[in-house]
This record gives sequence, C-alpha cells and structure tokens, in this order.
Amino acid sequence: MKRPALTALAGLALLATGVGLWRAFAGPEPEPAPTRVAAPRYEPDPNEPPRRREALGSLPKQAPKSAAGLVDAQWVETNRQGIQALEAGDTQKAAELFDACRVANPSEKVFAENQAEALARGASRALETGDPAARSKAIEALKRALELAPARNDIEARLRQAEKLAQSEQGLWTDTSEHFELAYDGERQDLLWSSYQITSELEAAYQDLGERFGRWPVENGRPRIRVVLYRRAGFLDATGIGHWAGGLYDGTIRVPVEELGREKRELARVLRHETVHAFVAEAGGRGVPGWLNEGLAQWLEQKDLGDQQRAIQAARAGLRGKTLLSLAELKKSLASLKDEETMHRAYQQSLAFVDHLERTYGERVLYEMVAGCTSGVACEATFRSRTAVELDVALADLARGLD
Repeated sequence: MKRPALTALAGLALLATGVGLWRAFAGPEPEPAPTRVAAPRYEPDPNEPPRRREALGSLPKQAPKSAAGLVDAQWVETNRQGIQALEAGDTQKAAELFDACRVANPSEKVFAENQAEALARGASRALETGDPAARSKAIEALKRALELAPARNDIEARLRQAEKLAQSEQGLWTDTSEHFELAYDGERQDLLWSSYQITSELEAAYQDLGERFGRWPVENGRPRIRVVLYRRAGFLDATGIGHWAGGLYDGTIRVPVEELGREKRELARVLRHETVHAFVAEAGGRGVPGWLNEGLAQWLEQKDLGDQQRAIQAARAGLRGKTLLSLAELKKSLASLKDEETMHRAYQQSLAFVDHLERTYGERVLYEMVAGCTSGVACEATFRSRTAVELDVALADLARGLD
C-alpha cells in the first residue's frame, strides 16, 4: 500500500522578498536575508503500519515557539532530511540531523522533540536485540531523549521498564550454546544441573523453526537469543504483565519457572512458544498482526502432533456459539486487549484461525504472510495474492465451520 505523504511537509513555500522594488530604488543589492519558514514537526501517519510506527507513541501536533514561529530554510531542509531518515529506519542519522537543527536553533522545541523521537526509536530497536551491551547504550539514549522531551510519558515509561529489566538480570549466571544465551540464578541447583537440557531443547526448537520459516536469525547477524529464567514473583515484578502469562518475548525470552522437576514439560512448551516469537520478529518485523504472531506461536509450540490437535480442538470448542472478533480488533498485541476474557478468546481464535488457514491453504502461506510484513506489505495483501481470497472471507469460513 502506498504511503501518503507526511502532512507536516505539505505546503511549504518560500516567502516573497520583493527584490524587484528594492533594486529599482535602493541602489546596490545587499546580501539577502535567509529565508525563514515554519519548521515541520515529525508526525507519523496514523494509517502507517505498526512496523513503521514503532512501539512508542506518535508525537502530538505543535507549532514552533520562536518569536516569529520561523527558522532559516536550511534547517527546515535538514529537518526534512531527518524525517526521511527516520521514515527509512535510520534512527542514528535522523538523530544527528535533528541534533544539528537543535544546536543551531536552541529555542525551537520542535527540533529537540524530533531528536528525542529518533533517539527513543533507536533505543527501542536496540532493546529488542536482547544484547546487554546494546541495552546499556539504549538506556542512556532514552535518558537523553527524556531530557529533550520531558513531557513524553511513553519515553519515560520505556526507560523505567528497561531499567527494571536490567536490574532483574543483575548477578545472573550465564550459559551459552550455539544460538542461545541462558541466564538464571546460579544458586538454583535445579537449573544449574539442568541448563544443558534446557539449551538442548532450545537448539532443537531453533533448528525446526529455521527450516519452517526458511530463516536463521543468528546466522543472519542478530546476537544469540537471550533467555532469562525467573522465579514467578521475579518474573511478574520484572515484566509487570498479568499472572496469566506463561512467558514473554521482548527481544529477550523471559520465562518463570518455580520448580523445574514439576514444570519441565511445560517449560519446554513455553520456551518453544517464545522462540517462535523470536523467529516472527526476525522474519516479519513489527508489521505482523497480533493474531498471526500469537496464532503461529500456539500452533507451533507443541512438538507432539496429538498435543497440538487437542489444543486446537479445545480452542474451537471455546469459540462455539460466540461472535468472532474482527481481524482489526486482533491487529495489535493480544496482551493489550481490555480484559482477560476477551484476551483468552482472542488467543483461542488466533490458534483456530491459523490452523484453519493451514488446513485450507497450506502451511507455507502462513510464513509468507509473516515475511511479507518486512517490506511493509499487509498480510491481507500477501494472503490475497497467494490464494485469490480475502482474509475476512477465510475468517467467515472459520466461523461457519465452528457451528
């Protein structure tokens, strides 16, 4: 889908200077004053896919606060280049360009806030790598972004979250395998003596998912996938998510495990589920809708075909007699839904729908929809081009099949 032009850049024009009359009556022409125009502030398109809009909120509209509301045209052009760099995903270049604008125009909050946005986006991407060194730099960038834009509550929340997660990992023992970095409390003998079994499960999942997705995240250049094991209380405190969550992927796989002896089978399932999210993030980026992300993770989390089919049948049974949620309602993270009942139904529907698509159109189309999101193509368009069927029609077919 073609992106509309940024409205903040529309209608910029050079101001008239009246040079003709000056030359007729004033003798030699002086050096012309720099053209001064209003500086556009970066404002993401509300229709832009989530992959491009990042995790942080869009900036509110606000006019420059200089005496005349104007800045030299060269800084408007530099700001425009910064916007282009930010849209292209080059957050470092964008931050440098906005910083140059800010230094030259220290009274213009627009430039400071645009620089804050670029720094925050770059930090958010660094945090998603799961690399501790990158996280340290990201935290410093978020601190600087908050200094530049102290009213940005979303940046402050992201900073506090990153600091809390970093604190939760202090002093942990780390074991590494070919594709994973496993961190846990070294005082826990159950984990210390079983870490090789855990990384073996992770490596087996990596090989299987790499073949399915046709993609190998670590071989493609990302750091080893970091996995952190917590006590249940520590997990809840570090992540702040509800008691319903069996795990979390935020660039790092985070999983609670209280007693490994009792939870070994469940831990293997959850680790595989969260590893699917790592593959989806690598293959599809931010544009993958919540229903496809969570549906695939549930569909692939079971190694045993019988367990998989039992989970699918339970999901379908839970949906019978209920109105299905629209795909628009399931586009964002399912964890953002308003209540646990709706969230539970959303997870059931996502699993049932992914299974329906696989049985009707083949498994390959699922991975192609994920991959299409990397280039900004909505998964609906990928599905239509592969099947000549609208995704909403396929969802209606699922609803009829539940009766």
